[in-house]
Amino acid sequence: MHIIRTGVFGVNTLIVPCGEKYCFVVDPAACSLSGDENKIVNYLNDKKMECVGIVLTHSHFDHITGIAPVKAAFPESKIAIHEAEFAEMQNPPGPMNDSVIRFFGALDLLNEVAKQPSAELSFKEGSTLEILSENPVIKENLKSWKVLHTPGHTPGSVCLYNKQEKILISGDTLFDYGGYGRTDMYGGNEAQIISSLARIKKDVEPGTIVYPGHDSFGFSI
Repeated sequence: MHIIRTGVFGVNTLIVPCGEKYCFVVDPAACSLSGDENKIVNYLNDKKMECVGIVLTHSHFDHITGIAPVKAAFPESKIAIHEAEFAEMQNPPGPMNDSVIRFFGALDLLNEVAKQPSAELSFKEGSTLEILSENPVIKENLKSWKVLHTPGHTPGSVCLYNKQEKILISGDTLFDYGGYGRTDMYGGNEAQIISSLARIKKDVEPGTIVYPGHDSFGFSI
């Protein structure tokens, strides 16, 4: 697992291995507005890694502005998001992103988000990331990553859980020191995120290492 902080809000973009030279990228945020649009692709090329998929923990603008350069460099990679936000990622920005961008007053980001390609795959609660590839070896490696639907920050927020390796990629659902994603914007729901946090506490094994969408990472729960 490799973390690259990218984009205007310093998102933890994750490079997750799924084979000797293969990986998937979670929440690519690098863009021209933050001057790091080539940061992810340069890293992958330097390490001679091939991206087989671009996985989104949710569709907020700060987590998706780096999709285009990754997709351009690896056109066979598939863009995947939870089914509840699949429509939001068809010809972005969708209504939620439009509202959230205006909430922050960051109108320049509307054009940046509009450059991003549409999602191609949707997953749901209990799916595994094997949907990203038809290669039998890669599919087998991806089976260990399970989708936990954890709405609240957004309707389609997910965590990616690898029980075997005791890793949880939590997006903006869970942060260090008991923090969690804000719910006061379009699509947010406080009751849902409290329920999602309770679900994580119940279903994720103690000692699991957490990689959230922002700030510190690699802490355990």
